[in-house]
Amino acid sequence: MRWTDNKYFFLLYLLCFFGLNQATGQRIGYINTKIIYKNLPEYQAAEQEIENLIANWNKEINSKEEEQRRLMQAFEMDAPMLTEGMREEKLNEIRQIEQELREYQNKRFGYKGMLSIKQEQLLIPIQEKVYQATERVAKIKRVDFLFDVAADLSLPYVRASKDYTDFVLEQLGVKRIDN
Repeated sequence: MRWTDNKYFFLLYLLCFFGLNQATGQRIGYINTKIIYKNLPEYQAAEQEIENLIANWNKEINSKEEEQRRLMQAFEMDAPMLTEGMREEKLNEIRQIEQELREYQNKRFGYKGMLSIKQEQLLIPIQEKVYQATERVAKIKRVDFLFDVAADLSLPYVRASKDYTDFVLEQLGVKRIDN
Protein backbone atom coordinates (compact mmCIF):
# COMPACT_ATOMS: atom_id res chain seq x y z
CA MET A 1 0.00 0.00 0.00
CA ARG A 2 1.07 3.47 -0.69
CA TRP A 3 1.08 6.34 1.78
CA THR A 4 -1.96 7.99 0.15
CA ASP A 5 -4.06 4.83 0.66
CA ASN A 6 -2.99 4.64 4.31
CA LYS A 7 -3.74 8.33 4.72
CA TYR A 8 -7.31 7.81 3.55
CA PHE A 9 -7.81 4.86 5.90
CA PHE A 10 -6.40 6.88 8.78
CA LEU A 11 -8.69 9.84 7.99
CA LEU A 12 -11.66 7.50 7.70
CA TYR A 13 -10.77 5.97 11.08
CA LEU A 14 -10.53 9.42 12.71
CA LEU A 15 -13.81 10.51 11.16
CA CYS A 16 -15.59 7.40 12.42
CA PHE A 17 -14.03 7.63 15.87
CA PHE A 18 -14.91 11.28 16.41
CA GLY A 19 -18.28 10.90 14.68
CA LEU A 20 -19.31 8.04 16.98
CA ASN A 21 -17.95 9.87 19.97
CA GLN A 22 -20.03 12.91 19.03
CA ALA A 23 -23.22 10.83 18.55
CA THR A 24 -23.13 9.42 22.07
CA GLY A 25 -23.53 12.87 23.62
CA GLN A 26 -26.82 13.73 21.88
CA ARG A 27 -30.03 14.02 23.86
CA ILE A 28 -33.16 12.67 22.25
CA GLY A 29 -36.79 12.97 23.27
CA TYR A 30 -40.27 12.78 21.85
CA ILE A 31 -43.59 14.60 21.87
CA ASN A 32 -47.10 13.54 20.91
CA THR A 33 -48.81 16.25 18.90
CA LYS A 34 -52.13 14.37 18.99
CA ILE A 35 -52.21 14.90 22.75
CA ILE A 36 -51.06 18.50 22.39
CA TYR A 37 -53.77 19.35 19.84
CA LYS A 38 -56.38 17.45 21.85
CA ASN A 39 -55.63 19.71 24.81
CA LEU A 40 -55.62 23.00 22.85
CA PRO A 41 -59.11 24.57 22.88
CA GLU A 42 -58.35 26.75 19.85
CA TYR A 43 -57.35 23.70 17.81
CA GLN A 44 -60.52 21.89 18.82
CA ALA A 45 -62.60 24.94 17.81
CA ALA A 46 -60.85 25.15 14.45
CA GLU A 47 -61.39 21.43 13.83
CA GLN A 48 -65.07 21.80 14.73
CA GLU A 49 -65.47 24.75 12.35
CA ILE A 50 -63.88 22.75 9.53
CA GLU A 51 -66.08 19.73 10.28
CA ASN A 52 -69.20 21.97 10.18
CA LEU A 53 -68.15 23.39 6.81
CA ILE A 54 -67.57 19.90 5.43
CA ALA A 55 -70.97 18.75 6.70
CA ASN A 56 -72.72 21.74 5.08
CA TRP A 57 -70.89 21.25 1.79
CA ASN A 58 -71.75 17.55 1.80
CA LYS A 59 -75.44 18.40 2.35
CA GLU A 60 -75.35 20.70 -0.66
CA ILE A 61 -73.62 18.02 -2.75
CA ASN A 62 -76.16 15.42 -1.68
CA SER A 63 -79.06 17.71 -2.60
CA LYS A 64 -77.54 18.37 -6.04
CA GLU A 65 -76.98 14.64 -6.55
CA GLU A 66 -80.59 13.97 -5.55
CA GLU A 67 -81.80 16.62 -8.00
CA GLN A 68 -79.72 15.01 -10.75
CA ARG A 69 -81.09 11.54 -9.90
CA ARG A 70 -84.66 12.86 -9.86
CA LEU A 71 -84.21 14.52 -13.26
CA MET A 72 -82.66 11.36 -14.72
CA GLN A 73 -85.53 9.19 -13.46
CA ALA A 74 -88.06 11.63 -14.88
CA PHE A 75 -86.19 11.67 -18.17
CA GLU A 76 -86.12 7.87 -18.37
CA MET A 77 -89.85 7.71 -17.75
CA ASP A 78 -90.69 10.48 -20.23
CA ALA A 79 -88.10 9.61 -22.89
CA PRO A 80 -90.41 7.48 -25.08
CA MET A 81 -92.94 10.33 -25.28
CA LEU A 82 -90.42 13.10 -26.02
CA THR A 83 -89.29 14.28 -29.41
CA GLU A 84 -85.60 14.02 -30.27
CA GLY A 85 -85.10 17.74 -29.62
CA MET A 86 -86.81 17.58 -26.23
CA ARG A 87 -84.76 14.52 -25.27
CA GLU A 88 -81.57 16.32 -26.16
CA GLU A 89 -82.68 19.37 -24.18
CA LYS A 90 -83.41 17.27 -21.08
CA LEU A 91 -80.09 15.42 -21.40
CA ASN A 92 -78.25 18.73 -21.68
CA GLU A 93 -79.99 19.93 -18.51
CA ILE A 94 -78.88 16.77 -16.67
CA ARG A 95 -75.32 17.12 -18.00
CA GLN A 96 -75.28 20.76 -16.88
CA ILE A 97 -76.22 19.72 -13.35
CA GLU A 98 -73.50 17.02 -13.39
CA GLN A 99 -70.95 19.61 -14.52
CA GLU A 100 -72.05 22.07 -11.82
CA LEU A 101 -71.79 19.31 -9.23
CA ARG A 102 -68.21 18.43 -10.26
CA GLU A 103 -67.22 22.10 -10.27
CA TYR A 104 -68.78 22.59 -6.83
CA GLN A 105 -66.94 19.56 -5.44
CA ASN A 106 -63.64 20.78 -6.91
CA LYS A 107 -64.13 24.29 -5.53
CA ARG A 108 -64.81 22.91 -2.07
CA PHE A 109 -62.62 19.80 -1.81
CA GLY A 110 -60.21 19.95 -4.75
CA TYR A 111 -56.61 21.05 -4.88
CA LYS A 112 -56.43 24.56 -3.40
CA GLY A 113 -60.16 24.37 -2.78
CA MET A 114 -62.00 26.11 0.02
CA LEU A 115 -61.27 23.24 2.43
CA SER A 116 -57.50 23.51 2.07
CA ILE A 117 -57.66 27.31 2.24
CA LYS A 118 -59.74 27.16 5.43
CA GLN A 119 -57.36 24.60 6.95
CA GLU A 120 -54.44 26.88 6.18
CA GLN A 121 -56.22 29.86 7.72
CA LEU A 122 -57.26 28.07 10.89
CA LEU A 123 -54.78 25.27 11.58
CA ILE A 124 -51.40 26.49 10.34
CA PRO A 125 -51.15 29.37 12.86
CA ILE A 126 -51.90 26.92 15.67
CA GLN A 127 -49.41 24.39 14.32
CA GLU A 128 -46.80 27.13 14.09
CA LYS A 129 -47.48 28.04 17.72
CA VAL A 130 -46.97 24.39 18.75
CA TYR A 131 -43.77 24.23 16.71
CA GLN A 132 -42.39 27.34 18.42
CA ALA A 133 -43.27 25.95 21.85
CA THR A 134 -41.57 22.67 20.94
CA GLU A 135 -38.48 24.55 19.84
CA ARG A 136 -38.43 26.50 23.14
CA VAL A 137 -38.71 23.26 25.12
CA ALA A 138 -35.86 21.70 23.13
CA LYS A 139 -33.66 24.70 23.88
CA ILE A 140 -34.59 24.90 27.56
CA LYS A 141 -34.18 21.16 28.15
CA ARG A 142 -31.12 21.02 25.87
CA VAL A 143 -32.55 18.29 23.68
CA ASP A 144 -30.87 17.73 20.33
CA PHE A 145 -33.74 15.84 18.67
CA LEU A 146 -37.47 15.79 19.44
CA PHE A 147 -39.48 13.24 17.50
CA ASP A 148 -43.24 13.34 17.07
CA VAL A 149 -44.69 9.90 17.83
CA ALA A 150 -48.06 10.97 16.39
CA ALA A 151 -46.49 11.30 12.93
CA ASP A 152 -46.57 7.54 12.18
CA LEU A 153 -43.10 7.23 13.62
CA SER A 154 -42.45 3.69 14.74
CA LEU A 155 -40.63 3.72 18.06
CA PRO A 156 -40.84 0.23 19.56
CA TYR A 157 -39.67 1.41 22.95
CA VAL A 158 -39.67 4.86 24.49
CA ARG A 159 -38.82 5.82 28.01
CA ALA A 160 -41.48 7.95 29.70
CA SER A 161 -38.78 10.28 31.01
CA LYS A 162 -38.03 11.24 27.40
CA ASP A 163 -41.62 12.44 26.78
CA TYR A 164 -41.61 16.23 26.49
CA THR A 165 -45.31 16.59 25.58
CA ASP A 166 -46.25 18.06 28.97
CA PHE A 167 -43.43 20.59 28.75
CA VAL A 168 -44.73 21.77 25.36
CA LEU A 169 -48.24 22.08 26.81
CA GLU A 170 -46.76 24.07 29.68
CA GLN A 171 -45.04 26.41 27.21
CA LEU A 172 -48.41 26.91 25.52
CA GLY A 173 -50.03 27.72 28.85
CA VAL A 174 -52.36 24.71 28.72
CA LYS A 175 -52.88 22.01 31.31
CA ARG A 176 -53.14 18.43 30.17
CA ILE A 177 -56.72 17.27 30.40
CA ASP A 178 -56.28 13.56 29.71
CA ASN A 179 -53.81 11.06 28.30
